[in-house]
Amino acid sequence: MKGLALPNDHATSKPRTVERSRTPISPWVNLEAVSAIMPGGTEPVTYHAIGQADYVQVLCLHENGSVVLVRQYRPIVDCWTLEFPGGLRDGDESASETARREVEEETGLTVLHTVSLLDCFADVGRMTNRVYGFAALVRGDFHQTEPGVEAMFVAGPELRRLANEGQLAIPGNLGLLYLAAGNPELPIICEQHGISEPPWMMI
Repeated sequence: MKGLALPNDHATSKPRTVERSRTPISPWVNLEAVSAIMPGGTEPVTYHAIGQADYVQVLCLHENGSVVLVRQYRPIVDCWTLEFPGGLRDGDESASETARREVEEETGLTVLHTVSLLDCFADVGRMTNRVYGFAALVRGDFHQTEPGVEAMFVAGPELRRLANEGQLAIPGNLGLLYLAAGNPELPIICEQHGISEPPWMMI
C-alpha cells in the first residue's frame, strides 16, 4: 500500500518560529507571544502561551502501604482539591530535587527513593513548561510546614474510588497512576518493604 502523498506546499514549506517575546505578569507567570511560519504559509502567524516554571508531581508510597494525598484550596478554580504532593521547580534545581523538596514541605515525610515516571510538555498548545512525574517511597509522620496544605494517607481501594468519582482530578496525577502501574521497578520496591501489591493496583 502506497503512502499518502503530501500537497506540494506542505512538501516544500519550512515551518519555523521567527520571533518570540515575553511579558512578565507576575513572579510566576509570563505571557509569551510566538510568531511562526506555519506549514504551507508564507506570513507569520502569532500565537500566545503562558510561560512558567516546570511542574513536578510525586506519587508517594508510604512504608505503611498507603498513598499520600494533599488537600489544599486552589483560588483559580475556587475549590479544595485532592492532589499528589508537588510544585514548581525552583531555579536550576533538578526535577528530582524539586520532588524531594515539595514532599518534605507539604507532608514532612522523608523521601527514601524516587523513580522517574514522566518527562513531557505540560501543554503543547498553550504552555511552554514541562511536567515531571515521580514515584517515591517515603517514611515518617506528617508535620508539613506549608500553610493551608493538609496531608493524608489513602488506601488503594479509596484511591481508585477518588479517581473514578473525579475527586482526584488532576490529569498529571491520573497519568502517574497509569505509568506507575506499568513500571517494573515499583513492584520490586513494594516487595522489599513488605507491601504485597502496589496500592494503585488494588481494586
